[in-house]
Amino acid sequence: MKISFAQFSPVHGDTAATTRLVAEKSREAATTGARLIAFPECFLTGGSFDDRDSLLAAAIDIERGDLDPIVAVARETGIHVVVGFYQKRGAEALNTAALIGPDGIIGLHHKMHLPFMIGDRFVDIPEIEGPSVFDTEIGRIGIAICYEIRFPEVARTLALHGAELIVLPAAWPEAARILPDLFSRVRAAENFVYFMSANRNDLDDGMQFMGSSHVIGPDGAEIINASMADGIFSVDIDLGQAQVKSIIRDPGIYEVHPFRDRRPQDYAICIMAATR
Repeated sequence: MKISFAQFSPVHGDTAATTRLVAEKSREAATTGARLIAFPECFLTGGSFDDRDSLLAAAIDIERGDLDPIVAVARETGIHVVVGFYQKRGAEALNTAALIGPDGIIGLHHKMHLPFMIGDRFVDIPEIEGPSVFDTEIGRIGIAICYEIRFPEVARTLALHGAELIVLPAAWPEAARILPDLFSRVRAAENFVYFMSANRNDLDDGMQFMGSSHVIGPDGAEIINASMADGIFSVDIDLGQAQVKSIIRDPGIYEVHPFRDRRPQDYAICIMAATR
């Protein structure tokens, strides 16, 4: 199966124009045979805001039909699209990634770990009903957003609920180089899943994003990395490899089964009061 990610600049300050651009690029990926394409965090709306009102003014309103151009392309071509945006839902402001498929919006992931920076300063912590793992005709897709890669519980929970591919829309600046260089590989390898991040590579309100969008295999090996290049990048993957949760070098002699050998009954997380 071919999957793709997009790495290029949005139309700064124009949510509707960027939405049309994402629809166009999704159609372009579909013509090459891609079954899924991912775009960065907050790509439709931009991520840099100075207050909640300006964020809400730019936010996507799904009920208003703001995602319709992307939904139409997915319906017409059969491609699946993961794209990030700030969302207005009633009185709430949310950092959201949508998974859109041939039958419409399959699911939404709302970022629950919010760093005190850019627009995330002004959005709400969502009520979570369960892990963001979605059954699709191409496989079980798990979604997390950017900063959530720093929390191993997030990727592990997605994997425990059957995710074969974790898609992580990101907006990583150069200062976060450790995340694609190290964390992505670890999250993929420790969970035996494919891991794809789509990151920005442009300059936004003085913040330089570092690109490095990539796909990691279940063994932790990087399959493709876009560096700072613009474009749509594609790889062929076999999701069946993400269903194997053991390493067997010599049957009966050298075997490790990290999922089977887990002992959650012996783990404890201590909740302590935060201190300065």
